[in-house]
Amino acid sequence: MRARAKLAPTPNGWTPTPDPDGRFSSGIPDFDRLIGGGFPRGSMALFSTDETVGREDLDLVLAPSLLNHLYQSRGIVAILPAHDSPHDFRARLTRYVTRRRFDSRVRIVDYVGEDEGLSYVVTLNKGIPQFGRSSPEQKKERTAALAKMVAAERVVQGGRKRPFVELTAFEVFETLMGAEKSLPLFYYGVKRSRQIGNLVIGLLGPGLACAAGVRRMADMEFGLHRDEVGLIVRGIRPVFPGHVVTADLNSGPPHVALVPRPS
Repeated sequence: MRARAKLAPTPNGWTPTPDPDGRFSSGIPDFDRLIGGGFPRGSMALFSTDETVGREDLDLVLAPSLLNHLYQSRGIVAILPAHDSPHDFRARLTRYVTRRRFDSRVRIVDYVGEDEGLSYVVTLNKGIPQFGRSSPEQKKERTAALAKMVAAERVVQGGRKRPFVELTAFEVFETLMGAEKSLPLFYYGVKRSRQIGNLVIGLLGPGLACAAGVRRMADMEFGLHRDEVGLIVRGIRPVFPGHVVTADLNSGPPHVALVPRPS
């Protein structure tokens, strides 16, 4: 599989990993090797977590991929887990990417009015757009919400209409809508993402009723948990044994390496 030319280091401490043909690099060379070169374009990669996994653990695994996209002029639309906030998410990523790049390429969708008014936050506190019959007022709110999302996608795509990352915490939809109503929304979203070549990174927390339906839509699935050794990632699809996620001592943070878990 042919990869593009090596990308130059950046002054913010992040060295991008080139994308192989037809794939998006995870930003973690060890991970790319385990999954066949990277995430296929137009695919959904699902990260299933349990109660041992915290925000710092997710950052360790996901920040390299998000930074890799930003440094290649691709954007991000994010629906964050309940334990995260737009302001904090931006603060963590802008350690390694300029605020200007973040603000011009990232849009965070918020349904409760948190950090409202910030340029990178898309506030939809009237609720999630739903399919099916509704009142005239609900239709009006849905139309307004969809218009905001279209505008956000245009921003992250840029003038060249590049594909982008859709980071989605499924707990948000299930909490606000319930599992039965949220699954059709997931389905339409994933199908649309495949058509335009986006990468969907799904976060599936513990105890969600939508889990079986979400897993059926995923192209890849990885399990995350923490034990006495550290943060462990294992491949469910494709299958690979547990690896410890650790800092890359050669490149420095936020670069990480994967080491086979000691037996």
